Amino acid sequence: MFTHGESLISRGERKNKERSIPDKSGAPSPHYRRIHPLAASIIQAVAFTVNDIQDLLRLLREQPEWLGEVRRVVFTEELLALPRELAESQRRTDERFAELAEAIRQLTLRFEEAQRRNDERFAELAEFQRRAEARFAELAEFQRRAEARFAELTEAIKQLTLRFEEAQRRNDERFAELAEAIRQLTLRFEDAQRRNDNQFADIRGKLLEIEYRNKVGAIFGGRLRKPRVVDAGDVWDILRNRLDEAEIRRIVDADLIVRGGLLPAQDEGELWLVVEVSSVIDRNDVARAAERAALLRKADLLVVPVVAGQRLTQGAVTLAGEFGVAVARNGGLDGWDKALTKAGGSYSASE
Repeated sequence: MFTHGESLISRGERKNKERSIPDKSGAPSPHYRRIHPLAASIIQAVAFTVNDIQDLLRLLREQPEWLGEVRRVVFTEELLALPRELAESQRRTDERFAELAEAIRQLTLRFEEAQRRNDERFAELAEFQRRAEARFAELAEFQRRAEARFAELTEAIKQLTLRFEEAQRRNDERFAELAEAIRQLTLRFEDAQRRNDNQFADIRGKLLEIEYRNKVGAIFGGRLRKPRVVDAGDVWDILRNRLDEAEIRRIVDADLIVRGGLLPAQDEGELWLVVEVSSVIDRNDVARAAERAALLRKADLLVVPVVAGQRLTQGAVTLAGEFGVAVARNGGLDGWDKALTKAGGSYSASE
């Protein structure tokens, strides 16, 4: 222990000599190294021992007013200002932490708000997804029913198509039968029409033949004296010894045979007419009249071939001019002079 009056430096020097002699390397003892670096610097400067430090600390505890003086002696201005700077730094740090805490709080609030909105949005999306899935399920069911319905319609259409094709086939067969029946009826009608036309032509020809037979004087009186119809029996009697039977049969098959005296009165002789009567005069009528006139000429008779009717074809007109056949039509007698000249007669009367 040292007294208050004892010099700290002297005491320190003595204690250094006794307890704090450096080791062989020159470094301070381990006890010295365990002291706070700042205090160690002071102690090294005054060469205090461990016990002196303990005594000093006890004195500072007993005399707190010494602490300020010690601080001023031991610490530099920087070290003395360090608590204030630390306090300011702590204040700024606290303010910064407060700002950060406020920012974190605001961020937390914003995050919580965003989280709330996200939760609401996710809830809405979940609801939308639920409704969409329900709608998709409905659409899938509708699609399934539609496909089933389409399958039913397809099958129905197929069946209708088969029925239609079968009906079409039967209709085609029926139409074919009807067409064949109509064709047969048409052929029969045409045949009947042809027969009717032939019959009507025959009837008209017969009527014309009767008309020419009854009006022979009126029709041929201008070309012959006392023209008269020659009966087939009389023809047989006149030609029996002049022509053979077949030729006579060809002649008596004529529609009308007329005979009469030539004009004028001073000319003697008799003229025969072989007349073929038809409602429509054609080339066959002209050829038959010319042929039968030629047969009569073989019997040394003066003969003029005549065709009579209501109309004549262009072929009949041409052939009549070539063969010298007269044409009786509508009360007139065309080609008479040429026909009479070709027949060998010399008489030509004016129309």
